Amino acid sequence: MSEAKKEITIYYCGHEECASGHFFGPAIRPHYLMHFILKGKGHYRVNGKKLFVQTGEAFLIQPEEITYYKADEEEPWEYVWMAFDGARAEQILQKCHIQGDKLVCTWRGSGKTEEYIRTMGERFESGEYSQNELLGFFYLIMAAVEKNQRNTHIDANEGYDRSYLKKALSYIRHNYSYDIRVSDIAKYVGIERTYLYKIFMKYQQVSPKQYLTDYRIRAAKDMLTNTRLRVTEIGLSCGFHDSSVFCKNFIKIEHKTPLQYRKNIT
Repeated sequence: MSEAKKEITIYYCGHEECASGHFFGPAIRPHYLMHFILKGKGHYRVNGKKLFVQTGEAFLIQPEEITYYKADEEEPWEYVWMAFDGARAEQILQKCHIQGDKLVCTWRGSGKTEEYIRTMGERFESGEYSQNELLGFFYLIMAAVEKNQRNTHIDANEGYDRSYLKKALSYIRHNYSYDIRVSDIAKYVGIERTYLYKIFMKYQQVSPKQYLTDYRIRAAKDMLTNTRLRVTEIGLSCGFHDSSVFCKNFIKIEHKTPLQYRKNIT
């Protein structure tokens, strides 16, 4: 498999304790490059903007962009950096809400995250590593970034919540006829089940499970009204793979059986 087709490839990593005022650039990098600040602070310039970065944060350099970064004079930073790319790189960064002009993120939140970052840099520099080992550390680190970004930014910005809700509703609309569960919806959206539940209760006033059931019953009512399909066939078409479960849910919502509903409209 060529490098370009791999999901993620780690090209190199490193660790550096910078001297006061140490800088790099202006320069262009061929891959994504992230610096994780372990201690100290500095600034990062990209696209005419000056971004300040400190302990517990990281900054992303995107491929083919001219960048410049410099350690603080009084509290120079110590960081571990990693260069990566691949078919899933953009998707992973989007899940971490690192995109566009949002190129600084928070990674600190768990004591183990710093351990993963340091160990990844040390293993690469030792030369005694495998790509799978580096990928393991990469995914653990990016999972921590995703969690911290969600906790730091999403709660304060309803735009993310509405975006997640829109994605969840679209998934239900296109997949309700299959044997999907709430865990499948949460996985598709890219958030935890508990967080998905909070979003649905906030904007739909029902749980994701109840919304999915209600949607299936609405679709079943439409089929009972506009088709000559049998009740069993309609239940299967709407994601109920057991006729008794279909009838039970239909009665709970409509207070009548599917057959009674059809008779009342004919």
